Amino acid sequence: MKTALDTSFNDLEQFMQEVQHWDLDFRILDTGGFLCRLKQLVSRDVLVSYVRFQRSLDQAGATPPGYRTFGIIGKTCNGFWWRGQQVSCNDLLVFPPSNELKSVSHGDFEVFTVSLHSIYLEQLVNDLGIAIDPISKHEVIPLEPRVIHELRTLAGMIVNSTNSAATSAISQALAEKLLISTNTGISGKRAPLRRRDLAIDRVAEYIRSTPAPVSDSANLCRIASVSERTLQYAFMERYGIPPNVYVRWWNLNTARRLLIQANPVETTVNDIAVSLGFLHGGQFAADYRKLFSELPSTTLDSKGQTPN
Repeated sequence: MKTALDTSFNDLEQFMQEVQHWDLDFRILDTGGFLCRLKQLVSRDVLVSYVRFQRSLDQAGATPPGYRTFGIIGKTCNGFWWRGQQVSCNDLLVFPPSNELKSVSHGDFEVFTVSLHSIYLEQLVNDLGIAIDPISKHEVIPLEPRVIHELRTLAGMIVNSTNSAATSAISQALAEKLLISTNTGISGKRAPLRRRDLAIDRVAEYIRSTPAPVSDSANLCRIASVSERTLQYAFMERYGIPPNVYVRWWNLNTARRLLIQANPVETTVNDIAVSLGFLHGGQFAADYRKLFSELPSTTLDSKGQTPN
């Protein structure tokens, strides 16, 4: 097993571009810019990642294709949302066969992810003589604190080791422990989504499918089919911010991507701001700086594409 990436990032777009094997679409949900620590290790059969974010994020995307991915949560991470469920640091996360990533994390979020190649996974299942059903049917498996501590310790040993041979041996032990844990964990039926969870999902689908979603409360409540009070409570519970702020910050994240991609000779900050519904340039610049710790003009000048 070799180290593929070991670095820190202060730019979300750079992080998403350089992270290997994952297809990510993250949005910043709180102020102060972006700060992330990432280490990825790879072998033919196993991919291990350690990541620690210092900002709240709306996480979407996909896990490595051809692999089945597990998530081991940091011991201080409690009460965050993952695929429509609120999970704790004692839960083992099993990503679905579709590889879909859908999560909301808050400040100082830490997680290990372990991706097992499908052929290797099948081989381990046969060697261990365990059933595949728990891996297929359950996305959140509560474990005893002792068991999740063992998984976290093994993952930490892989991330911190400098010996390639030892790391490979530990990765096999971790893979076996993960599969055994999916069979011995306290699994059960997934609780049905509450009304406010369904409401958020409807609004989130609208936002993701609309180039420049609007934050008008009446429109969002109509899409969610709930009252303004219910929608406000639902967004505060999951994201920690009201729906109108969520939409505004979503559009600011989009603006940053467009500024990075733009040619500063042909495009202005105002062009991009107006296209996303920001009609007051001064307020747009102030909100942008609050979220990303730099002015939009700085992003355009320093990260925008230069003409050929």
